[in-house]
Amino acid sequence: MTDKPTNKPTIKDLERAVEQADALAEQKSNFLATMSHEIRTPMQSIYGLLELIEYEKPDSNILTMAQTAKHSASGLLEILDDILDFAKMDADKMELDFFEVPIRTLARGINEAMAVKVHGKKVELLDDIHEDVPFVMIGDPKRLRQIIMNLMGNALKFTSEGNVTIRITKVSNNKDLPAPNLILRFEIIDTGLGMKQEIADKLFSPFTQADSSTSRKFGGTGLGLSICKKLVEMMGGQIGVISAEGKGSTFWFEIPTEEVSTDAQAVDMPDLEGISVLSVEDHPMGAKEIVKSLRSMGATVESCPTYAEGLDLMQRRPFDVGIIDQGLPDGLGLDLIREIMEERPFMGLIMYTVRDDAGLQHTLQTLGVNYLTKPASRIGLGEAVKDAASKATKIEITGPTKLLIAEDTETVRNVLQKQLETLGVDATFVENGALALEALKTGEYGILFTDLHMPEVDGYDVIKAIREEDERLNRHFPVIALTADVQMAQRQVYMGHGFDECLLKPVSLGQFRRLLMRWGLLKGTTSKPTTTPKKETTDAPSSSSSSAIDKNAVIAQMGSWDDSIIEILKMFPDMAQSIVDQINTAANEKDMHNLAEAAHSLKGAARSAGANTLGDFAAKLQTAAETNQKFKDIVKSANEEFQRVKEEIKAL
Repeated sequence: MTDKPTNKPTIKDLERAVEQADALAEQKSNFLATMSHEIRTPMQSIYGLLELIEYEKPDSNILTMAQTAKHSASGLLEILDDILDFAKMDADKMELDFFEVPIRTLARGINEAMAVKVHGKKVELLDDIHEDVPFVMIGDPKRLRQIIMNLMGNALKFTSEGNVTIRITKVSNNKDLPAPNLILRFEIIDTGLGMKQEIADKLFSPFTQADSSTSRKFGGTGLGLSICKKLVEMMGGQIGVISAEGKGSTFWFEIPTEEVSTDAQAVDMPDLEGISVLSVEDHPMGAKEIVKSLRSMGATVESCPTYAEGLDLMQRRPFDVGIIDQGLPDGLGLDLIREIMEERPFMGLIMYTVRDDAGLQHTLQTLGVNYLTKPASRIGLGEAVKDAASKATKIEITGPTKLLIAEDTETVRNVLQKQLETLGVDATFVENGALALEALKTGEYGILFTDLHMPEVDGYDVIKAIREEDERLNRHFPVIALTADVQMAQRQVYMGHGFDECLLKPVSLGQFRRLLMRWGLLKGTTSKPTTTPKKETTDAPSSSSSSAIDKNAVIAQMGSWDDSIIEILKMFPDMAQSIVDQINTAANEKDMHNLAEAAHSLKGAARSAGANTLGDFAAKLQTAAETNQKFKDIVKSANEEFQRVKEEIKAL
């Protein structure tokens, strides 16, 4: 009698099943990350445009609609961030950073940020931080802030009157134990609806809410608390909730950490000796910490709490760096920054705000202003000041001062040339890195602006060759990176490659002007550049999202909208047609390398012509080609948008 065969899985079967499960999880995480990223990119543009509408100060009806739309866009960006975080955690790709965290600034800054969500409710936001809680701890300030804001937002949803309190207490602190030897307890206490404990116990599972009606009445994805739980566990802590119906809720978490002495002088603190700083911060505790931190690093600091006082101080005497809060009692920090830029073009600027705002960050990025979210560590604040100060000093170039610009896209060259003509600056243009290196041998030029992505010899090869020659000749030739890559704009990135500065495309006229003045290449005063007034055309396209050409973007780059600008724009379709043809050919032949190259060229050309939607399609196409993703639909959309651009320019 023979034994019946069993269906017991083998080791190989189990291994295969595990591999398939891992692959499926990876695919799901990649899909979530890609989806949230792709939606977030246009949403940032929408948010930025709505912010620009507010800045134009339209009539009250339009302003109300713009503010309502901006609030909705902000909510969607928060949801997309949650999805992206969830995908990272699911794929074990989330990593924590560990810096100094000023705890009181963190708590009070969060209350300040959350005040906008009270929406006329009779709810008071409070903080209760026990005296024995240290002023500074070690942790991830961004993720700690994210946890507390998520719990605060949850509490505010379910609290119509009363208060929501951030309470921070010390659970234990045994210095005889190895680090981390301090445990802090954070509690978000509300006087809201409360819930049954059996419901509360389920809240930290993904996509779970208190009951089926909650999502309809209060909104939300049910991801926030799940993300909080995972973040707290990554920090080595625990999280929970205590609640009762009609008696409010207390969400709490405990994390191990370390205390940092505020008097300690770390050897690796940035050296700010000789740097003068203007701090405009209305919160007394926040202002005190900024002054104390920067003075400990050697800076001279003047602090004031209002827009008006900040403007007055700036006009009376020069500062190297300005640290400006966004929410001032008598105005917006962004408006103050714009005024400072006009009167003090050599002053380095930092927006230091509790708002983790993608639209605001994009706006400041186009102005060339550093964006720093509260609370930053002392090192983080010091490094930001040091970086801003490096852009505050006028650099005198000894020898020739003529510009050499290496850029392979004709439309971008035309725009840059128009900007330089407006500013009265002479420059020579070449089409690639090889021609740039050849031109530099003449000794005619004092500074080089170079695109990074060029045929034959790209910007990275150019800077490498120049720095090798510098070492041989014992000199330092200034080179500015010209790129659309936002990551390259970070100081540590562009300096790591050997560049002296980075200019982001599309380059605004004001941004270009400030950089040239810093380098002593523009002999001007602090006033705006004077140009001969030209008649504005009346048949310019609108700046609405339905327009193929963004008039505001063109004016920001060129300084005006007139006949000469339109002549430049009319050159764009003929020039871009050859690039579009290259895209179509590469797409038909499935030549991913040439497809990515052509898409990159179209991206820069389109954005320089104010054809931002076409530029966005080109950017998506470049990414798809570089990552070997589906591209046919993007190519079709790009062709349709290019046709729309041609028709709109023809109508001019």
